[in-house]
Amino acid sequence: MKITEQQLFDYIHCPALFEMKYIRQIPLEESLSTPKLLNKVAKYFYLNLLNGKICTTSELKKKWDSICAKHEEQINPKKVMEGMSLIMKLYNWASDEQAVVLDIDSPYIIRVGDVELVGNMGTILAAPNNKYELLITDFSSRLPDQSLIDIKLKYTLEAYAFQKVYNKFIDGVRVHSVKYNKDFYTSRTDGDFKRLETAIRNVGKSIQDGLFYPREGMCSTCPAKGYCKYWFYD
Repeated sequence: MKITEQQLFDYIHCPALFEMKYIRQIPLEESLSTPKLLNKVAKYFYLNLLNGKICTTSELKKKWDSICAKHEEQINPKKVMEGMSLIMKLYNWASDEQAVVLDIDSPYIIRVGDVELVGNMGTILAAPNNKYELLITDFSSRLPDQSLIDIKLKYTLEAYAFQKVYNKFIDGVRVHSVKYNKDFYTSRTDGDFKRLETAIRNVGKSIQDGLFYPREGMCSTCPAKGYCKYWFYD
């Protein structure tokens, strides 16, 4: 069976959400937080760096304004200003680091047992001594939790995808907290990849076997919460 990266994490988030979204195809309005919107600007910035162009601050502001204009109901003027402040922090950090983007958004296909997983890699930076780094740009107002960074399946998946595409291990994962201008580092090993493979294999089998149920705990931010009270799967 073939699943996307988004489907994998939607099932892990809640099997009932997966069933409503992909089997019943109920149109769910996805919440777009300010960090998610800011990552659109970061991606635009990194894509230009990959192509040898350094965006001006005016160009980044124009990009941010265009995104905000499309989501006026979700982002107020205060958040617009705060967002622009974070974009400037990211710009200054990249300038100080002299960041070199080697790859971004490349497609990948991972095969684990009977499951074919498709997705896109994140941002790959050149690190010292001819090494490669997976960059995670974190616009959250909270500092990342190191213990969660060390086990986060999303980062493991991107490191695994890098290995499959380039036939080598990623040298490290850097989570950059934009607000606090602080970096957190982690790495992945074969043990992490085995954990990921087990998750992919078991999610695929659960979907094939029709194992769907509501998973409580993340309901306040779930786009299917308005339907979940009436959910059942026969």
